[in-house]
Amino acid sequence: MQLSWTSRSHAGCVRHNNEDYLLCMGEQGLWLLADGMGGHEAGEVAAQLACQIVSQSLREGKTPKAAFELAHYMILEQSQGQQNGMGSTLISLQQLNKEQFQISWVGDSRAYRWRDNKLEQLSRDHSYVQSLIDAGQITVEQAREHPEKNVITQCLGAIEYDAIEVESLSSFWLPGDIVLLCSDGLNDELSDKEISAVLSQGNGLQQQLLDLEKAALDAGGKDNISMIAISCDHPTAKPSLTADRDRRPNQSEIANSIDFESDNEKTISPITALALLFVFLLLIGSLWFW
Repeated sequence: MQLSWTSRSHAGCVRHNNEDYLLCMGEQGLWLLADGMGGHEAGEVAAQLACQIVSQSLREGKTPKAAFELAHYMILEQSQGQQNGMGSTLISLQQLNKEQFQISWVGDSRAYRWRDNKLEQLSRDHSYVQSLIDAGQITVEQAREHPEKNVITQCLGAIEYDAIEVESLSSFWLPGDIVLLCSDGLNDELSDKEISAVLSQGNGLQQQLLDLEKAALDAGGKDNISMIAISCDHPTAKPSLTADRDRRPNQSEIANSIDFESDNEKTISPITALALLFVFLLLIGSLWFW
């Protein structure tokens, strides 16, 4: 199975700074997106801390709950002395094995799956309007226009939360799947129908994200707009591997890909086989001569 990925981040049309942070570690099967908040660049610091702490913790084998909670308390500690404090949403996608992945999140940054020309929201927002939707008091369409649609009920580093609610779900890849991680700067401007219209054009990951970014900017771009797209491709081409790195805001990620294969699918190349045979014959010859 071959996974490809790319990313984009833009400050938007209104804000001067970008408080989103992306971390793409595809060779290790890990992608993270954070949307920071707080004055005097505090949001940028919180978002970066969230991604770095959680990525390291997950790679060390910690559970998402433990990793997110550690980030929460580290951001709280870092925010001591900050007048307005700092906080961040966070959503991560971790490859568990060849076919399975896990998404974990706190806040309202989202994960969508594009499969068979249908868009499905995998994550569930930790927000005030989502609680109203769950209670049947408003519809999804009404939530988009609600005056408190940006009020979140969970985030990393918020001093009012003694504990945070980390949600996770696991799922399987199918060829052709695209999982889209995004900050609310995208889905606040574009409805699911509008996102679907862009993805349905099937112009490749880089162009699809570029088109989504342009559509969100044209719709107002009132917030930072950040996206990571990971696709499950048919393994028809040799993957191009690049060094893992984090992405600073306002940079686009060159498309990357990698094969995830099980140990029993690895084979010995013909050259290696010939070399082993040659060494074996030399040993046999030496024993016979002796």
